[in-house]
Amino acid sequence: MNPAVLFVVPDLAAGGAQPMNVRLAQQLMHRGWEVGLAVLFSRAEVIAPAMLAGLAIHRFNATGLPSKLAALLRLSRLARRYELVIGGVQFAATNYGYLAARLAGRPFLSWTHTNFARHQVCAGVVDRAISRWVYRRCPQVVFPSLGALEGLRQVLGKTPRGARWQVIENFIDRPSAPASKAVPDPVVFAKPVVIGIGRLAEQKAFDRLIRVHATLRAEGLDHHLLILGDGPLRAELKAQAQALGVAQTVFMPGHVGNVPDWLGHSAVFALCSRYEGFALVLLEALSCGVPVAAMDCPSGPREILQDGRFGLLVPDGDEAALTEAIGRLLRDATLRARYAALGIQRAADYRAERIMPRWEALLGEIVAAHRRRRG
Repeated sequence: MNPAVLFVVPDLAAGGAQPMNVRLAQQLMHRGWEVGLAVLFSRAEVIAPAMLAGLAIHRFNATGLPSKLAALLRLSRLARRYELVIGGVQFAATNYGYLAARLAGRPFLSWTHTNFARHQVCAGVVDRAISRWVYRRCPQVVFPSLGALEGLRQVLGKTPRGARWQVIENFIDRPSAPASKAVPDPVVFAKPVVIGIGRLAEQKAFDRLIRVHATLRAEGLDHHLLILGDGPLRAELKAQAQALGVAQTVFMPGHVGNVPDWLGHSAVFALCSRYEGFALVLLEALSCGVPVAAMDCPSGPREILQDGRFGLLVPDGDEAALTEAIGRLLRDATLRARYAALGIQRAADYRAERIMPRWEALLGEIVAAHRRRRG
């Protein structure tokens, strides 16, 4: 009988980490594992209910300090019903999960999705201090990329003695279905589309992509820019597009439910983030056969694209190079077709059937070692 595993996540919002937790939980459940999902905070939920089907969801709705302390105690009681606790995201999920697992006497694993050295500046001083304290004591940490692993090592100075850090790449459940023949929005796709996907926040740097779009249009390259996602910088990005004279050719419809269709009808996928941990959306674009142009930000794009073999990779932060790369793809249909085929080939390396055996082996090993210690 497979062990029971509890995932701890901060919320069920959009992004790469939370949906990836749900994907792994579902994959384990379909393979006979008992899986629970503890959701710490009450925030807007974007993950579709269909993705959560069959999972035991435990919502804690922690808000102020008293309820957060109460949530930790409730989480520790819940953890006793499982044989392994996984902190599915850095910061709160890892911190709560580690402490709850210690109180419950259960083994713990942190799944750290981002480049922690870059991402920690988004957290307060107390959260950063608690996270560093936890990571120095956490026996098992999984990262989606070598760059993400090196980011945490940079923060701590070294891998803690006795800790086991390893890379297990993120995966896609199955190859993306071909885009439907009907375009999602005829107005958007009336011109060739450059698409970016992500939260409208500082990390994703869509301000760069809007400037690139404006430059290419000024050069006479007629196309549209589509940015899927939502976030705190929506108004600022719209104002930027207006100031640059491209408000009529930049489209930001927010969250959409059929992302592969929007990707599948696009000419180019662009990634211009200031940092990532893996850049799952880059993999999803490859799986849809969309040629990509990506900045070599820490961490993930270089590893996924194998130094530029499977997509155009430009130096981190170099907007002129990204402009040139996107322009090349838009102007050259043969080049687009070549990278589209290569992208589908590369995406096959990240299918669940190739990645899941590594997860099952690791989780089974952790639980077996804990059982032996308990006699």
